[in-house]
Amino acid sequence: MNSYHVLELVGEGSFGRVYKGRKRFTGQVVALKFIPKVGRSEKELRSLKREIDIMRGLQHPNIVQMFDSFETDKEVVVVTEYAEGELFQILEDDGQLPETQVQEIACQLVSALYYLHSHRILHRDMKPQNILLGKCGVVKLCDFG
Repeated sequence: MNSYHVLELVGEGSFGRVYKGRKRFTGQVVALKFIPKVGRSEKELRSLKREIDIMRGLQHPNIVQMFDSFETDKEVVVVTEYAEGELFQILEDDGQLPETQVQEIACQLVSALYYLHSHRILHRDMKPQNILLGKCGVVKLCDFG
């Protein structure tokens, strides 16, 4: 944890909390996902570690890039690239999106899913909460379930 500054809470759910952070000495903005170990079964922890191992090997412009992961006594911490917006929140706030934007999002998601499937990986949790929007409208798929 000595490599990162925690800046602000950006999300919270049953999995844990996500903070916007900054890597020390480089200024790189990252997302820090803190997942508590307490109250999780061995099976859940194995599944989480399997997802981390899968994410570590992925390189695609429409899949959130994982930079680092580590464990403390109480938590598993996953460090990924930071994406500004969540599709779910945009849909909640705006109600709908223009058709051209929906087409662009769909094309990027198909590209990400094709990449995953060609590597024999299933996402298993496709929903607007797991689709982030990065800079310039770049779609980022996250949280593989």
